[in-house]
This record gives sequence, C-alpha cells and structure tokens, in this order.
Amino acid sequence: MKLSGKKALIVGASSGINLAVARRLGEHGARLVVASRTPERIEAAAAALRAEGLDAVAMAGDVRDSAAMEAVAADSARHLGGIDIVVSGAAGNFFASAEDMSANGFRTVVEIDLIGTFNVFKACFGHLSRPGASLVAISAPQAQRAMRNQAHACAAKAGVDMLTKCLALEWGTHGIRVNGVSPGPIADTEGLSRLTAGDDMADRVQAALALPHFGKGSDVGEAVAFLCSDAAAYVTGTILDCDGGMRLGDLPVPSGARS
Repeated sequence: MKLSGKKALIVGASSGINLAVARRLGEHGARLVVASRTPERIEAAAAALRAEGLDAVAMAGDVRDSAAMEAVAADSARHLGGIDIVVSGAAGNFFASAEDMSANGFRTVVEIDLIGTFNVFKACFGHLSRPGASLVAISAPQAQRAMRNQAHACAAKAGVDMLTKCLALEWGTHGIRVNGVSPGPIADTEGLSRLTAGDDMADRVQAALALPHFGKGSDVGEAVAFLCSDAAAYVTGTILDCDGGMRLGDLPVPSGARS
C-alpha cells in the first residue's frame, strides 16, 4: 500500500470524498496536485492538506472543458515530473423525477460525470508513467442499480463504469491500469445530506445497508490507495464497491426536488 514518491492528480478534490481520497494518498506518501473548478475552493483544500504536512498544490479547471483539463494535466506533469496516479471524481447530482427534469439538468450531470471523466483521463494520457500508471474513476451505486429520481446520475455513472472498462482494455498494452471505486453513503458529504433529507431518512438508509453504518471518506481513500498500489498490480477494469453493502439492500430514496 506504500505510495512513496508517486505523483498523483486528484480532480474534483475541493471537498468531500475526493478531498478525503487526496488526503489518504498523501498520507501513504504520494505527492499531490488537487484540481477543481473554483480556484478559491481548491486553493483552500490544498492549503488544508499542506497544514497537515502533505505535499499538495492546487490547480483550477472545469472537467467539462477539454482544453482546461489538458492545461491542468500538462501543468501537473511539469510540477510533479510526470503523473503516476489520476483520480477523476468530479460529479453533479440532484433528486428529480424524469418527468420533472429539464434537458439541461440531465445534460449537465452527464457532462460533469461522464464527459468530465473522459476529458480528465484523455488529457492525462500523454503524461502518464508507462508502465505503472494507475487511473481511478469515482463511480456510484447508481451505475449498477436503477433508482427513482436518479435517471441522470444512473445513466452518467453507468457510462463512467463502461468507460473505465474500455480504457482498461485499450490502455493496458501501455502498462496503464484503469479501475473504478463506487462509494456508498459516506458521512459528512453533500451527497449523503441530500439522500437523508427528512426526519427519519438517515435511520432508514442505515437500516438498508448490510453494514448498518455510514462510511468515512478515509474508507474510500483506502480503496483508491489499494488500486493505485503494487498490491493491485494485476487488477484492471474492475469497479470496487466501497458501499457497506448498499447494492445488496432496498435503499429508500427521498422524493426530491425539481431540476
């Protein structure tokens, strides 16, 4: 699980799960570039990591903009001296039924989650260590199971999972591994706050899990660290569920709001 000397770019890391992933990779020894759309937020995230003794710098760019991601990848490679690890985790979501969802709302989630993942990985391709680079897409349980009020996220994340497998197939000849991690309900995240909106939703969601407690960001970070380490040297094209068994149960979903 040691990542000492590894050079990592984590996209979507201004807060939540992706910031926790960056922190865990840094704690395992990786040098970090954290990237996200809003300069002020990602600079604050990098400063927080540095305050914890980690080697981290910030870069800003919108994953929907392929040219912006090419600039982030090139600048990251120059700063780090190449790229060994890429984590693509930028995501958008909201709760809305299909009939109440606008076309723009559907399109925006697909652009951030699916097209954004492609833009990040494609932009980094020419800067990756060969052999030995490891790419990880942050997916979601919506990729594997239909959920009410989540048609946009289910479609986008299913696309992310298949993109992960296709890139693993194509880029394996370069010695590049491509995998995904699918987090379940993680405490203290915006996604969980939305999912558990309502008086008893938190208790109902927990009761539906095989492991009846919410996960931590560090749990996802450890899953990503494993996939990026030599311990997973023969693992590619897989989606690792880190969800407390969420995919096994009948998860309640709030009614949601309009897009």
